[in-house]
Amino acid sequence: MLQRYLLREILTPYLLGTLLFIGLVTTDLLSSLSGVFLSRGTSWLQIAELVLYRMPYTLGVALPLGLVFAVLVALARWIRDSELKAVLAAGIAPVRLLTPIIGLSVVVALISWWNAGWIKPEAQARYDDLIYQIYYGHAPSGVLANATYAPSGLGVYYARRIYPESGTRGKLQDVRVVTPEGAVWSAERGVWQGPNWILEDAWKTVAGQAPEYWEKIALPFPSRFVEKKTSYESLPMPQLRELAKVDPAARFPLQRRHADAVGVIALAWLAGVIGLSLRESAWAFAAVVLLIFAYYVFWTLAAQFARFDVIGPYGAWLADVIFFIAAAAGTRRLR
Repeated sequence: MLQRYLLREILTPYLLGTLLFIGLVTTDLLSSLSGVFLSRGTSWLQIAELVLYRMPYTLGVALPLGLVFAVLVALARWIRDSELKAVLAAGIAPVRLLTPIIGLSVVVALISWWNAGWIKPEAQARYDDLIYQIYYGHAPSGVLANATYAPSGLGVYYARRIYPESGTRGKLQDVRVVTPEGAVWSAERGVWQGPNWILEDAWKTVAGQAPEYWEKIALPFPSRFVEKKTSYESLPMPQLRELAKVDPAARFPLQRRHADAVGVIALAWLAGVIGLSLRESAWAFAAVVLLIFAYYVFWTLAAQFARFDVIGPYGAWLADVIFFIAAAAGTRRLR
């Protein structure tokens, strides 16, 4: 009963907190691009489309931060109204109140993971195209960057750059192909022609065997390109997962998507621990700011480490590990 009561107390400020962060992120987007809008004569319809396409990214920020806000605001009200004191006086261990908080965070984490893996990439690709059109007055040139495809039954095809030409032709740069049998083809250049990728000066690598050199090899590929993707952020989770097998640079973005979703649980858990440890409600707002700031610092630091290959792609979990350790240590003190 008490746990359900706390959950209801959290849900209302969670809605308000999520709307607050949506407003802040959207305002930041519009203010940062306001000069471009004015100089390019951007229409209101294009601005509305930008906000819409950016909304999955905005939700990726607002959902976890709104939960931190809601947990600490709800517990601050309990402290202010002496409800937390009544709970402690009744002999109820504060640690029991973490159950609804962690349960709600798991639900939010699953929503965030689904959003980041399947909804956000599609919206990001459209956002990138619209931004390009606003800046340069026309659609992108069609050059594909970090293109990865998984045609049914043909394995994984990846090219760092694809330069489409007339008809069904295109130049390929830095190609990697993993066949269903496990062979890896690699070449610095090639040509997409009709239903084939034709690799030049290619190497075939099979586990346990010496690499084989091929002056030219034609590998079957569907005759039409799939939808253009311009960045790792615009790749759906399955494609990014396959790309990471052949492109080391894609491994950190892949791990970051998983880590960001799990980070929702770490943030909410630590917020609950801090909220149950406070004795003055006035400290709740400071706790919100400090928690978000600390997570952002470690989140940014992990990206810098990955950029210079200090701790590898699994460094994406740095902030999560630190917050989980802090939450677990704080939970022991609540018992």
